[in-house]
Order: sequence, then C-alpha cells, then structure tokens
Amino acid sequence: MADDKDEYSDEYQFADLDVISPDSSDGDAGSSEAAGAEKKQFNSGGRKDIRRNALIVVGIVIVIMLTYEFWGMLFSGKTTDAETTTVPPITTATPQPTPTQPVVTAPVQPVTPPTPPVQAGPDNTQITQKLSALELSQQNLRSEVNALNDQLSGINSNVNELASKIADLNQMLTTLAAKVDQQSNQIDILTTRTAPKPVPRIVHKGPPRPVFYIQAVIPGRAWLIATNGSTLTVREGSQIAGYGVVKLIDARQGRVITSSGQVIRFSQQDS
Repeated sequence: MADDKDEYSDEYQFADLDVISPDSSDGDAGSSEAAGAEKKQFNSGGRKDIRRNALIVVGIVIVIMLTYEFWGMLFSGKTTDAETTTVPPITTATPQPTPTQPVVTAPVQPVTPPTPPVQAGPDNTQITQKLSALELSQQNLRSEVNALNDQLSGINSNVNELASKIADLNQMLTTLAAKVDQQSNQIDILTTRTAPKPVPRIVHKGPPRPVFYIQAVIPGRAWLIATNGSTLTVREGSQIAGYGVVKLIDARQGRVITSSGQVIRFSQQDS
C-alpha cells in the first residue's frame, strides 16, 4: 500500500508541474522538471516491480522447501503411528494491477531467502515411550511363548514315555496270556490223565423169563404151560410173573390178556 501511495503522489506531482508552467518561455525549465519527475516515477515503478518479483520468488522457494520437508517427514518416519503435522497455508500477496511501463534493466542484488521456520516434529518422547511399551510387550509375549514351548516339550516327552510303557505292558500282557493258555492246556491234559476211570457196570442177568402158552381154556379159567414145562392155572385177577395181572380170559378166541399188554395164546404146535 505504501508503494501505491508513492506512485499516486508522484503522478500528482507530475500533473501539478504541468499545470504550474505559465508560458512557453519557461518551456525548457518545465520540460527539464517534467523529465526529472518522469524519471523519478519510472525509477519508483521499476523498483516496485523488482521488489514484487523478489517477494514472489522468495514465496515460491519457501513453499518448495516446506513441501520437501513435509514429504520427507511422511516417508522417513520411524514408526507408522508418528503424528503428521499439517503445513499451515502460506498466503502470498496478490499483485495489484499496475500500469504497463517499460522495464529498465537494473542491477539486481542477490536476495537471500529467509530461513524457513523450524516446524515442530512429532513428540519424540511419546514415540519412544510407545516403542518401549511395544518392545516390553513383545518380550513378555516371547517369554510366554517360550514357556509354552517348554511345557509342550515336557508334555510330549511324557506322552512318549507313557506310550513306550503302554507298549511294554501290552507285550507283557500278550506273553502272560500265552502262558495262561499253555498252562490251561497242561491242566486239561493232567485233569484227563488223573480223572478216575469209570467203573464198568456189571449187569447181572437173571434167568430168562418163562414164556407161557395156553394149554386149555374155558370161560373164566385157563391152563397155561411154560416153555420149561411148568404149568399154571389162572383166572381173571391172577398174577403171572413177567406178564402182570390177568385182565381177560377169552375162551372163544383162545387168548388171555394181561395188564402189561401182553397176550398169551395157544402155541403154534397146538394150533
């Protein structure tokens, strides 16, 4: 704004000089003064353009440096949880439209860009604390995993020992079962050898039963004769050895029916 005021004041002085000149006799003096004022105005405008260009260049350099630092912080962070800092937007002064004037080449002094403000990085103390906590938790997990591995190794060794013992016991049981079978066979053999032999049953054969035949028969009575020649007179109810009790004497058909179901008839010699 100060530069604009200087420009307007210079133009106002230039206009006043044109008005104040009264006549043509003073033309040389007026023209010289007008030339000096125009030269002054030209010098002030050129300086203003140079200053504006220098400010734009400095702003672009600052923006490039800040962008480079921002991307460097993003890609070179130690941990993924590092807090990212947002770069505050840099407002550059918008150039005011100025009347086009011829540019005079003037020696431009090298402009030293101002040092960019040091931005506060992420809190290294908090990051270090988080890393320490993570390392401690990892160490605890590793120790627990190692302890579990040791326990599993012990359990596996115990299981292997039990399996070997069970195999030995199975072998012993198989051997004992074979021995028991062998002893059972031997006991059976000894039992059969030492068993008392059955005493042969002696059957005493009695005298053969006499066979009777009818010698004579009448209703209610019959005379019987045996094969050995003995005779026997029977009636209904009489007892006959080997035949039972006389149940019926049938004189018509010539038969004697006994209680044992045997029938005494005439001999074939008598028929």
